[in-house]
Amino acid sequence: MPRPKNTILLALLARNEFNQVICNNGKCSGKALSPHTGNIERHLKLLHPELYTSYIEKKIAAQKKNITTTPTTSNIVKANIQKCEPKKPNIELATIDFFTKSEQQLSLLEDRAFKILVQPAFQTLGIGVNRNSVLELINGCSQKLKAEIIDDLSGNLFSLKIDIATKQDITLMGINLQCIKNRSLHTKSLAIKDLQPNYTGDNIKTVISEVLNEYAVDLNQILAVSTGNDKQVAVAVNELNEELKSSLGIETTFRNKSIKSENDYNNSLEGWLECSETEFIAYKINSILSGTHILQLCMEEIFQNSEVKLKLKKYTAILKELRSQTSLFTYAYEKRLTVDCVPNWVSTYEMLERLYELKDMIIPLSATNNNLHLNDDEWNCVKECVEVYKPVYKATERLQTEQLCYSDLYIIIMDILFELEKLPANRIVKSLIDALNNQKLKLLDIELFNAAIFLDPRIRVCLDAEQKSRAKQYIIALHNRLSSLKGSESFGTEVNESLLVEKTTGEQPTTSSDATTPKSFCEFLQNLDTDTTAPTFSYLETDISMYERQPRLPLNSSVIDFWYYQHNSLSDMAYIILAIQCTEVSMECLSTALQYILSEKHNRLTASNVDHILRVKVNGTFNYEN
Repeated sequence: MPRPKNTILLALLARNEFNQVICNNGKCSGKALSPHTGNIERHLKLLHPELYTSYIEKKIAAQKKNITTTPTTSNIVKANIQKCEPKKPNIELATIDFFTKSEQQLSLLEDRAFKILVQPAFQTLGIGVNRNSVLELINGCSQKLKAEIIDDLSGNLFSLKIDIATKQDITLMGINLQCIKNRSLHTKSLAIKDLQPNYTGDNIKTVISEVLNEYAVDLNQILAVSTGNDKQVAVAVNELNEELKSSLGIETTFRNKSIKSENDYNNSLEGWLECSETEFIAYKINSILSGTHILQLCMEEIFQNSEVKLKLKKYTAILKELRSQTSLFTYAYEKRLTVDCVPNWVSTYEMLERLYELKDMIIPLSATNNNLHLNDDEWNCVKECVEVYKPVYKATERLQTEQLCYSDLYIIIMDILFELEKLPANRIVKSLIDALNNQKLKLLDIELFNAAIFLDPRIRVCLDAEQKSRAKQYIIALHNRLSSLKGSESFGTEVNESLLVEKTTGEQPTTSSDATTPKSFCEFLQNLDTDTTAPTFSYLETDISMYERQPRLPLNSSVIDFWYYQHNSLSDMAYIILAIQCTEVSMECLSTALQYILSEKHNRLTASNVDHILRVKVNGTFNYEN
C-alpha cells in the first residue's frame, strides 16, 4: 500500500514541466530536488531554516489533530457496544415475552448457566435473576392490559364469546370479546376460569358475573353472548337476562308505558305493541350460536337419515379393517388412516375423503377380503358425499381460523348454497340445501343478525322491505340503550326544539316586535323554511336515511373500512353489531391455556399468577423499539 503524500511539505514546493519537484525559495530558483520526503526536509533545513521551522510546526499541529479525530480500535469497539446495547424497555418486553408467549419454564431462572447469561440484562432492569422478579414484571404487564380493556369497555355495549373445553380432569371456560379497533377486528380474553366437572348453567352464570364485576362491567353493557353447542351456556344467558330485567325494571316500564306517541296517538294498538316489543328486545342479552355450530346442525340433520347412517357405518368398518391389514403399508399410500371415532361431522368428512383417496388400493385388496368390497354405486356415493360436504368443510375451516364480522356468516352460508347449486342434483344435495336455507331463515328472524345484514353495505340488498324496517327499528332502540349507558339523552328523541323554530299556521314570517324576533338572518331563513307538517327526524334516523342512499359495495370490499370513513352515530352502532363473534378463533386461546395448565411449567404458581400469565399470553402484543 503506497505511503500517503505529505501535502504540507509539497505545498512549499512546485513541479516543472517534467513533473519533477523543484524549489523556488531563496536562491534555488527552480532547482530540481529528489522526490523523497527525507531529502526535501534536509534541503529545507540546510538552505531555508525559517521555512523548515514553519513546516515542522504545521506538521506537529496536523499530527495532534489527527490523533484526536481518528478513532482508535478500543473507541470503535466501545461505540459499537453502546450502539448495539438493547434499550431497557426492549429487555423488559423480551423477558415477559420469553416466559409467556414463548412458554419457557420459570425453572430456567434456577439454572446456574442461564443466570450467568441473563445477568447483564436483568442488571439493566435493576432486578434479580429469580422467579419473583419475573412474576412481578408479568403481573405488572397483566394489570396494564386489564386497565386498557376496562377503559375500552367503559360505557360501551359489547358482546361476549364463551368457550368451554375439557381435557383429562380439567374443564376451562374462556370469556372473550371481539371489538373493532384501528380498522381491524381484535379478540381479547377477559378471563380463563376453572369449572366444576359437572357444571351447570348457574355455575357458568356465577363465573361470568364475577368476571364482569372484576372489569367493572354492568349487565346492561352485554349485547350478546356467542357460544357453541353447550346448552348450559344458554341456560346461563337466560338467568342473566332475568337478572337484567329485574335490575332495569323493564317489565314494570313495559306495563306502564303510555300509548301516546309523538304524534299524539299511535295509529293502532298493534303498532304500539310492535314498537314496545322492539324496545323490549333491544334491552336483552342475546344468545348467539357460532357459525361452526350452525353448520354442525345442518350436517347432523343430514346424518340423521337412516340410509346415510347405514352407509357411513359400512365405510367406517372398511377403514377399521384396513387398519388391521399389514399389507396396506406395502403400497405407496403410506399415510395415517382416519377413522370416524368422534361425534363430529368434520371427522366424518375426512374419513370419506381418505377412503376415496385409497380407492385404487382398496379394490385389489377386496379381491381377497370381502369385508373391503364396495360396488361401483357405493364408490360413486362416496365421491358424491365428498363433493357435497367439501364446501361446508372449507367454510368450517374458515370459521375456525379467520376473524370475521357477524354479517360474514350470511356470506359464508350463501357461498355454500351457490357451490351446492353447481353440483349435480341428488338427494344429499337437496337435503343439505334445505337444511342451510332453514338455518338462514332462523338467523334472519334474529333481530341482531337482521340488523348486522342491514349494516353491511355489501349484502344489505338481500333484505326485503319488512326486514329492513325491523332492522332500522332495532338499531334505533339499541342506540337509545347505548345512549342511556353513556348518560346522554336518547338519540331517538326529536331534535332540540331550539333548532326547529315553528311558523304559526296562516301567518307570514315577520321580523316585527309582536312576533318572535329572529336573532340572525340564518334563523330568519330557518323560520321561512320550517314546515309544521313535515316529520322531524333524529340524527340517527338521518344517518340511516343517508346510508340507504349509498350504492352497494363489492363483495370483496372491507365493511370495516367503509364504516371507518362515515364518522356518524350509525357507524358506532355498526361497529358494535358487526363485532359480534361468529367464529371459533378464540378457542385457540383456550387450547393453549389447557396445554399450559396440564404441563409442568406452572409448578408452585398460585392461581393468581397463572391468570396473569395467561392474560399476557393471550392479549399481549410485543412491539420492540428499533
